Amino acid sequence: MTMTILSSEENFLQLRTYRATARQLLKGHWQMMATLVIIWLLVEMGTDTLLQSLFETNSFGYQMLNTFANYLFYFVFLNAVFLAAYKLTIKKETRLSDTLVLFRPPFYTHLIILNFIQQLLNWALTFIGLAPFHQLISWQRVFRYTYNGITSMAPYIMQISQNPKQYTTVLAFLLVILAITFLQPLILMYYQILVLIKFDFPQVSMRMLLSLSVLILKGHWLKLLGLGLSFIGWELLVYLTAGIGFIWFYPYLIVSVTAFYQDIKQQRIQIIQ
Repeated sequence: MTMTILSSEENFLQLRTYRATARQLLKGHWQMMATLVIIWLLVEMGTDTLLQSLFETNSFGYQMLNTFANYLFYFVFLNAVFLAAYKLTIKKETRLSDTLVLFRPPFYTHLIILNFIQQLLNWALTFIGLAPFHQLISWQRVFRYTYNGITSMAPYIMQISQNPKQYTTVLAFLLVILAITFLQPLILMYYQILVLIKFDFPQVSMRMLLSLSVLILKGHWLKLLGLGLSFIGWELLVYLTAGIGFIWFYPYLIVSVTAFYQDIKQQRIQIIQ
């Protein structure tokens, strides 16, 4: 029991260390990181606005082009934020032009695959969570929310929560939605670590890259989840600022995860070599 308490305290202190390291690394670099986040968001919003001006939102043309943009274009600008955080942790200068490097070999093709893996993991998590409730929400909605994300079901949740006859089922459903909400950031952080490994070992095969991720994260998954959950308070502040605080919060999160990666990678470096 005492060892368990000590272990928990050690993990808590380590999480604080990663966040403290991130704050130290971001001194003098918040503006650059925030700029990269803004560029990523503007690219997504600008492209989506352009597509909506050319096609109706529910049209086949819009859906097809938006899907291509998601899987072939948007994610690169998020990866540019990851690259900037990676360069901060290894004391290298960050430039806005670094984004262009990610569109070239040996990065672009593998980053597309990693982005798709992230999507598959999100779909799998959502489907596994929603499938047991198909009688409550219907299989059609299970598949729709699996693809579009659980945020799209907010109006429907309000509707079914008003049915007192299914109180227990609805409560269980809401708890599952909450669990999915907490676990999805873990998938995003795992995706970031996959990308960071690619930056470290640009020439490795996709199979080796995935193997390295399992090796590096072995025994550290709960710590990674704890790191993500430790930012809940900051996420609430983002909502209170109508999302504006995101451009300052997100670099903090990204650099903290990068500091975590560098630390656990160092612990396994001899095995990797």
